[in-house]
Amino acid sequence: MKQGQHPQKKVRLSVDCTEQERMYIKMIATKNHMTISEYLLSFARKEMPKCGGHHCKRSHEPSEETAKVLRETDEGKNLIEHETLDEFWDALGFSPHA
Repeated sequence: MKQGQHPQKKVRLSVDCTEQERMYIKMIATKNHMTISEYLLSFARKEMPKCGGHHCKRSHEPSEETAKVLRETDEGKNLIEHETLDEFWDALGFSPHA
């Protein structure tokens, strides 16, 4: 969270639907490891502006290179393991005790 930003207050949203529609939505949400709220909000969030300002021109989709690396990471490819945290910092070129 950026300095000066405050968490927004949550409000309740009501959706009118049949019991069958609710069960179907809940089933889909559960299949996607989400709550009903998370599932429904996921569609709205795709359309919402990502930046605080109205004049944001940044892309919020990963570049093809980044998307490729993320896919490979999910598949367990090109991962480097370190025995200790100190080894990890050394591999990055940082001094862990600086």
